[in-house]
Amino acid sequence: MLAPLKHRKKKIPLLLLVVLLPALLAFTVRWRQDITVIEEAVLFVMAPVQEGFQSVTRSAEVVWATVRNYRYLLEENERLKRQLAAAYTLETRLAELCLENLRLRRMLEFQERAEHELLPAEVIAREASGWFQTVTINRGAAHGVRSAMAVVTSDGLAGSILSVTPVSAQVLLLTDSRRAVSALVQRSRDPGEVGIVESAPGRPGYLKMVNLPGSASIRPGDTVISSGLGGFFPKGLVIGYVLETGEDELGLTKYALLQSAANFNRLEEVFVVLSAAETDGEAAEE
Repeated sequence: MLAPLKHRKKKIPLLLLVVLLPALLAFTVRWRQDITVIEEAVLFVMAPVQEGFQSVTRSAEVVWATVRNYRYLLEENERLKRQLAAAYTLETRLAELCLENLRLRRMLEFQERAEHELLPAEVIAREASGWFQTVTINRGAAHGVRSAMAVVTSDGLAGSILSVTPVSAQVLLLTDSRRAVSALVQRSRDPGEVGIVESAPGRPGYLKMVNLPGSASIRPGDTVISSGLGGFFPKGLVIGYVLETGEDELGLTKYALLQSAANFNRLEEVFVVLSAAETDGEAAEE
């Protein structure tokens, strides 16, 4: 331990001499025009040493500048990341607001041209299953909602009210096997060609129109609407669109696979049909 320490102590005066001697010579020469041979020799010998010191100093300055720049770049990188994340969040929010605005415009237009009194509501919960067959809305008995009232979207029929609480209600969707709707083809509107629309077995999200007479005029692309029979749904509500048709095994009746008008997997805002249900209810009581 002591030997290296003594070795270092011997080097310190030597380093001071190397650093201070050229400075002392430069100080004495500045007052004279000529330098002595000894001074010239000392300067000649010390020049490489001074150059080495300057090189080390410059290298140290470069390293320090690089470190400072690296720290600055790290800070700037983090700042830019935060700004980018904030911009992305804002962009996502703006896109969502635009979509919501479009939905609300469509709902408003639909409500203005509707023939029945409609109560707007928001979907606040969905059934936790592989396919959502019921949803919960934020309107209930306190808002005039009653059991069996029809529920629609701006695209078409969604289902009916299954149960009611004072401030919420559960909606049974058309895709539920417990729900069926009397329907007819909009193109023909023939009262004698009424069928039943229900969930399509093995085809989640699709509907099936069954019990159509064998003579019924129905083809792909046709629009299927509610018939108004049965006392649950008002007439003329769009249910879905025909994808394909066929006959039963005996060829006595026809069926059709339907693409539902309402997107049951993306329900966000709906309408409860108030006036039509009251009228149907009164008619049923009579």
